[in-house]
Amino acid sequence: METTSARRQIKSTLKVIKTRDAAYHELVDRFGLLFEKKEQVRTALMAANLQSPAVDADRMAAGMPVLGKENLTPWASAFRQSADSLLPVLAEVLQLERKTHRNLLAHLDNNENLLGLAQARIEGNRKHFENTSVQLGITPRTLLPYISEAVSAPVFCAIVCHLGESLSWEYGHCPVCGSFPSISQLTPKDVTDSEYLVGGGGKKYLHCSLCGHDWRYKRNACAACGNEDSESRELIYADGVKHERIEVCHKCGKYILNVDMREYASLPHLDTIQMGLIHLDVLAHERHLSPVSPTLWNTIN
Repeated sequence: METTSARRQIKSTLKVIKTRDAAYHELVDRFGLLFEKKEQVRTALMAANLQSPAVDADRMAAGMPVLGKENLTPWASAFRQSADSLLPVLAEVLQLERKTHRNLLAHLDNNENLLGLAQARIEGNRKHFENTSVQLGITPRTLLPYISEAVSAPVFCAIVCHLGESLSWEYGHCPVCGSFPSISQLTPKDVTDSEYLVGGGGKKYLHCSLCGHDWRYKRNACAACGNEDSESRELIYADGVKHERIEVCHKCGKYILNVDMREYASLPHLDTIQMGLIHLDVLAHERHLSPVSPTLWNTIN
């Protein structure tokens, strides 16, 4: 049921983005196939019952994520399956030059290199991506991290689904893989067994930019630095649309997009909706703010 719902959400979100703003038509037409293919791969890997990593409560209490020091080798075949399925689609969607595509395929044909990029993404090792990009002749600088993320995400998402939602965590980085969130949400209204009773919802959750895990976070705190001072935090809206906004922290100069699920007729897919919110990222960059987690969508070159 979960995967069927996710596929439906992606299609619905793509349709909404394309319908409400003509400026996004080209992006939806290009990237729609990739979002759907990633979900297809995730579904297949979930069915494979991937090995779950051990959860060390003491390490987590110290702020260390589950996969922080984990050897990714046990999931090498899953990464291989994801790469073989997604690299042809990525080459088409990203319109890679023929030489760049050949170099990329040759590099990632080696499982050690494939796992190395996934490990670098978890560790936030930007130097590894920079060096590899130079070696393979890949530009701009955001491209290789995005390719690695697109290939790795279905694997990490499949691992996450077997961990459950009981991880105790209070930090702004992901309890599973340690990545920062790409977007936050206020939860939809809770409908009880009685059709007459509806809860308020509005609890804040952060959405991991890599593994897709959602975890509860303090509603009035900055995900980047934890700042809770209302005088140095701000919400910015565009065109009077209050349910899609920018959460700004003037203390650290970071921002994150936020969507209020209580205001949507049909709940959007959190990874997909970010493509339709680039106008908010542009607004944030005009104010000299930096995203909590750089992505292909929010890095303005």
